[in-house]
Amino acid sequence: MKLPSLFTLATVAGSLSLLAADQPATPPSASPSQNPALQPSAATTGQPPAPVRGGRRGGLPPMGLPPTIAPDAKVTKLATLPTESYTVDGAPFTEGASVAPNGDIYFVEQNSNKIMHWNVADKTLSVFMHPAGYSNGMAFDSKGNLISCADERNELWSISLTEKETIPYPQPLNPAFGDPNRSGNITLPKHTVLVKDYQGKLLGGPNDVWIRPDGGMYLTDPFYARKWWAPGRQSEQVDKDGKPFKTVFFLSPDHKTLTRVVSDYNTPNGIIGTPDGKTLYVADIGANETYGFDIQPDGSLTNKRLICKIGSDGMTLDNKGNLYLSSGGVQVVDTKTGERIGSIQVPEQPANMAFGGPDRSTLYFTARTGFYSIPTLVKGANTNK
Repeated sequence: MKLPSLFTLATVAGSLSLLAADQPATPPSASPSQNPALQPSAATTGQPPAPVRGGRRGGLPPMGLPPTIAPDAKVTKLATLPTESYTVDGAPFTEGASVAPNGDIYFVEQNSNKIMHWNVADKTLSVFMHPAGYSNGMAFDSKGNLISCADERNELWSISLTEKETIPYPQPLNPAFGDPNRSGNITLPKHTVLVKDYQGKLLGGPNDVWIRPDGGMYLTDPFYARKWWAPGRQSEQVDKDGKPFKTVFFLSPDHKTLTRVVSDYNTPNGIIGTPDGKTLYVADIGANETYGFDIQPDGSLTNKRLICKIGSDGMTLDNKGNLYLSSGGVQVVDTKTGERIGSIQVPEQPANMAFGGPDRSTLYFTARTGFYSIPTLVKGANTNK
């Protein structure tokens, strides 16, 4: 079978007005009866918890734009992802924003098992890979390969942007949900499995990944039961009490050794590091906190310290040392002080984000059914995430 036809989604003309910080996350004009495609997908065990902090829903108080963004800047909606006949949970779920060497953005629409490609120059969106192993968090390595947390079979993949392979059509683990069962072959971007298990047992479900300068990789591994898994599948990574072991792993630069480096998190999720490879930030979305660590040459982490009492699904870092956390919109935190310096309100709750464009000065958001951007006065700290 041939690769599904690429499609292009039209850019929305104009910008969406930036919502006031105390307004609901969904614009009044997008009620379910008026525009169902703009509505967030229902909460299920197939998606991570999406904490909503701030505004009228409690938690963080309202706050204006951070100084890293011009006061008159607006969030622009670039695309709404389509609902396919097989879309899990009945609505798209965008995630995994990452930036390619040329500044283009790749992200996933996880509920229909696709990796998408946003061409910054042409402002067009196309399908890069489908099926895509129900990929989640992603990042680019120094060779330009797309590293993906392939959640379907709990693996970590390296995907080529230039090479293709013809393989038997991947069969679903649970035919009752998701991508349909098809026979024959399909041509897809070539992928290599970097991690398939830990000590002979499946990971809980790799969620997000950051790559340090020497090629070593840190990946978060919480456990969110997925509808596309085999029915009844339980976590194989369990603690002494038999509960799912939610952790952070380090994959050595030669990709031969996987080591558990965090063992005391409630639910690790978003992850990002500094471009010098010295500091790692990991969000504990279950505890609603984000911590910093010192990175050691062997991959181990020391000097754990609380950065802020805000959890996050995905996150990124700018070149001034500010963290961007997806919680009640996007919260911006100065890592030097732990203070929140502003927030960005997006019509749909963001799951992940990345600085893209040729100069890395546009912030792109994956947010439920949509894909958004806003210009910034800073640049992304990392060139690959």
